[in-house]
This record gives sequence, C-alpha cells and structure tokens, in this order.
Amino acid sequence: MTIKMAQQIFIAGGYGMIGGNLATQLRARFPESTLILAGRTPQKGEALAAKLGNALTVSLDLLSGEIPQLAATSQLIISAVPDPKHALGEFAIRHNIAFIDITVGTADGYAPLLNMALQYQATSPVVPLGYYEAGMFLPLVDKLSRQFSSIDSVRLTALHDPEDPIGAVTEQELTQELAPAFVREEGIWRYTSAQDEIDLISGERVETTPFGILDVSAVAAMTSAENIRLDVAMGISESQRKSAKASVELYVDMQGINDSGVPEAKRIIASDPQGQAHFTALGVVTVIEAMFESSFTGFVLPEQLLKPEVALAAMQQAGVELIEA
Repeated sequence: MTIKMAQQIFIAGGYGMIGGNLATQLRARFPESTLILAGRTPQKGEALAAKLGNALTVSLDLLSGEIPQLAATSQLIISAVPDPKHALGEFAIRHNIAFIDITVGTADGYAPLLNMALQYQATSPVVPLGYYEAGMFLPLVDKLSRQFSSIDSVRLTALHDPEDPIGAVTEQELTQELAPAFVREEGIWRYTSAQDEIDLISGERVETTPFGILDVSAVAAMTSAENIRLDVAMGISESQRKSAKASVELYVDMQGINDSGVPEAKRIIASDPQGQAHFTALGVVTVIEAMFESSFTGFVLPEQLLKPEVALAAMQQAGVELIEA
C-alpha cells in the first residue's frame, strides 16, 4: 500500500473533538484526499467540511448496522467513535479496505476484529490503535530504553490538565469508575485498582489511577521489564505553568541498569500545548503515514508500523515539547 492510494478517507466521528482534529491534520498531510466526515448528526460537521475543502458529511448510525456507500468507495476507514458491533471494522475487512480503530483499548475488545481478519485473510491493514494518544507513548519508551542495558520498571502516566478540553468519549473514560487495569508486577500479569502517586516535574505530587490499555503489553514486549503499569492523573501541566496553555503530558519513568552497569532512573515527558485531542490526532496521522508506506497486511499492531525516530520528529514538528529529566 502506498500513500497515493488514499484518494478518499472515511472518518466515523469526523467532526467531533478528536475526529475534527484528525480531519484537520489529515487535510494538511493529504491535501488531495476527499475526506468523509460521518456521524449521527452530519449537519454539525458541515462548517468543518466547508473549511477543509474537498470534504463531505454523511449520516452514520453504527447501531443500525447500515454503512453508507461512501465508506465502500474509500481506501481507509477510521473509527473515532465507539462501535460496539464492530460494524465498521467488519465492513472494512469484508471489502478489503484499510481500517483503523482508536476507541477500543483492550485486547479482548479487539478479539472480534482479529478473528475476522484471520478468517477473511485480510489483505489490507487492520490496525487496533486504541493506545493512549494513539501510540505516542511507544516512541518515548523506545528513546529512553536505549540508555539502559536492562530495564526493571516502566511507569507510564498520562497527565490531563483540567483546563484542557477533552472529547466526550475521553471524558466518559476518565470520569466513570475505571475497571481494574492489566499490569505487570514482578513479572506476573495481574489486574489492579490500586491507586498511586507521581511527582510532577513541577514538584507537585498528584494521585494516579491505573488504566487498562494496550500500551502495557506493548511496552513489555519492547523492554522485557518485569514491572509495568499505565496510570492517568489530573493536574496542572507544565505548559500551563509556563505559558498558560493547558497541555496533555505523557510521563515515562524508567528504572534499570545503564550502559555503565550502574542502577539509574530516567524520565522523559512529552507535552503538547495544543491539548489532548490534537496529540491523539497526531498519533493517528503518524500511524497512517507509516501504514501507507509499509508492506504489512492483515491485523497489524502500531508498534510494528511506527519508526520511533520518525514519530519523535513528527511530535517536535507539531509543537510537542520533549523534556528529559
């Protein structure tokens, strides 16, 4: 698959907070592509479609199971809204259309698509991208891990600033009671709801809550660390403190043995002053670019597609600040 094949991109939820950011970034990256912004109330997306140019809105009710014809003529379908029936994914697989979902964060949630892709021997990529900020933790982990000869623990923390507007789906995820999270402790995989704390770069200590998502098992494969968890937290972001621009911030704290054989702890932070929706959309676009340039087919993980150095460069070009401490 090559970039020139993306003549038309269908985005379910394409005029929501994250979907709208995604459509805007896709327009900048693929100026010739027709963008289809789909949702239950397409009139809400008309202003964005007009602003983007070469964009259309279309009605989409995923619970009905009816998929618009404009999806069938697309080369890529992106699901940025919950799809409990996996209707879009199954449609894409059956019609040999590349598919990305950014709403499901657990392995069991993606099992139906995995089985469908295997059953139909999908020849277009099917990418489960329900990772935090669409996989943007992964290049940070890769960058830090290169400074260690062995790694004992990796702690991922997503800090949300209360002044940063977030999408309806994200807000629901973060405000409802969270299910026990899948973590690794002393090499053992288990579920936990035990809260913790983190010291922010400002020196403030905030409470964290474990969050079950695909990043944890991906990081285990990348680092072989025996202690891994991902937490979410609310607090004042460094960008807000410096410039009054609320940011979402990704913290990676790593402990292990450095290349000199000495125990060491290191930290890297990615801070996006344009907020959570922008950062998530950036992650999706980065994976899309990697997918179009790859030869992968069928069910493929984002860590197979992403080149860490390319993803880090994309972050910095988009205004994301990388802070090493």
